[in-house]
Amino acid sequence: MDRCKEISIRREVLLEGYAGILVRFLDYFEKEHINPETAVGDSNVFLFLQAVEICQNLIHMDSMEELLAAEGQFRLLRRTANRLNGYPVDAPV
Repeated sequence: MDRCKEISIRREVLLEGYAGILVRFLDYFEKEHINPETAVGDSNVFLFLQAVEICQNLIHMDSMEELLAAEGQFRLLRRTANRLNGYPVDAPV
């Protein structure tokens, strides 16, 4: 597989994964009656906004190094989103 195709596939998989993380955070906010637009000081809202920013930036990532960094952040954010919702920390999103 050539490098461009591999990067494209990794980007697509990460976009799907980040979508799952965002949903998990939003489920938690709904359950706890947290408005992410007004709860600016909440650390979980901060992590949610980090996930949103990474998701938005994924489209423009064109190097393997950038994608590997986004994958590392994905693992951390997935663990947090899963923990907040009572899922095993390594459960797929």
